[in-house]
Parts: sequence; C-alpha cells; structure tokens
Amino acid sequence: MTSVIRVKLWAERRMLFGAPRRFSGLPADAFRAFDVPDRARRREAIVRGFHPALGALAEDLLEGLNPRAAAPLHAHLPRLDWPPGYQPFCTWLALSRLVQGYQAGPTLNVGVHRDHVAARLGWDVSADGFGRFEFLCRHGGLGEACSDTAARHALAFRVYAAADWPAGSRLVFESGSDWRAALGEARRAGVWFELGARYELPEAMPLVCSQALGEEVAGVFLALLPL
Repeated sequence: MTSVIRVKLWAERRMLFGAPRRFSGLPADAFRAFDVPDRARRREAIVRGFHPALGALAEDLLEGLNPRAAAPLHAHLPRLDWPPGYQPFCTWLALSRLVQGYQAGPTLNVGVHRDHVAARLGWDVSADGFGRFEFLCRHGGLGEACSDTAARHALAFRVYAAADWPAGSRLVFESGSDWRAALGEARRAGVWFELGARYELPEAMPLVCSQALGEEVAGVFLALLPL
C-alpha cells in the first residue's frame, strides 16, 4: 500500500487528535546527517536535525493518545552515545509506559533511518519483557490479536538483524500475518521486532517531510494502542 493510500486510510482518525499544532514534518535536509563519516559529528547532526521535530510530534501524540491509554505514556528520545563506540545509524521517538528504562518493554515507536521511516509497536528482542510478550502471543491470544490488527489496518510484522555500519540493521523478515514465523526469526537472528507501517525513502519523502506524517503516525498508534 502506497503512502498516499495510507494517508487516506487514516484520514478518519484525524478528528480524534485534532489538527497537528506543533509537528510540521521531518526536515528533509536532516537526512544528510546519516552520511557524516565522523561518528561524533554524525551523532550531533542527527540529534540536532531530527530531535526538535520528533519532540514536537511527541507532544501532539501524547495529547491525543493519553486520554485513550490505560496508563500514561511517556516520550523518550535517544542520546545515541551508548554503548561506547556505538555508530549512530538511525534515531527514534519512543512512547512507553515506563518513565525510565523504556528499552525493557514495548514502545510505540517512530524510527527514522536513511532509507525509511517507520511507525510501529516495537521490541528490543534482548529485553527481559520480550519473553513475556512471546508467551502471551503463543498462549494468551495476543498473536491472533496482533494479526487481526495487521489485517484490518494494512500493517506488517518485521524483524531486523544487526548489520555493519553504515547500514546498522537489515530487514530479515516481513509478513502481514505470520506472527509465529516473525517470533521464530526474532529468536533466531533478530535484534528488533515490530508490527507497524514502513515508509520507503526517497519515495515517501513528501509524506515524511509534511504535517501529514503526524496524522499518519497518530492513526497507526491508535490502532496499536490496545495491544
């Protein structure tokens, strides 16, 4: 499904959140930061280029989602300087129920990469809580609920494995319905598991650099929030 069709798909959600008041899109020129060779300068350019816009998006999303959430959500932006020697290859906005240590649990996550932007329910596969999530998927009906959400909202399960710089990660699994295979691949080779939408660049650049991205992310997160 193209980005334009996705915008139409989520248009009915706009009234739940109101017109975006802060977020106006990701800055197009900020994507050049991913090509800066020096690690420290690249980190600084990524943070300077994207985090103000992601912070504005967080305010809009929290305003719309928290009245509908079972527990308050908190916004997190990464420092991109840990562990020592880490090579920044992306950045993200994470909404979590956890005030600190959000990596231990699931997040509603906007990921910004050189070649794509994603809106997803995401998990660090190494997190202690991922095992509980996997158990509930296999034995508690959560897998079927996730698959139903994916089908109704044109989302997909994806698994990423680690890759050398400059890629940083590589997509190793994608399916619109097979959550069992996604969990298996996550345990076999993955470092990141997600259910959500992915917008390919440069094709989706008009979307991700516009106010419409906020509406798109709001719709995806609203669909994923019950999970």
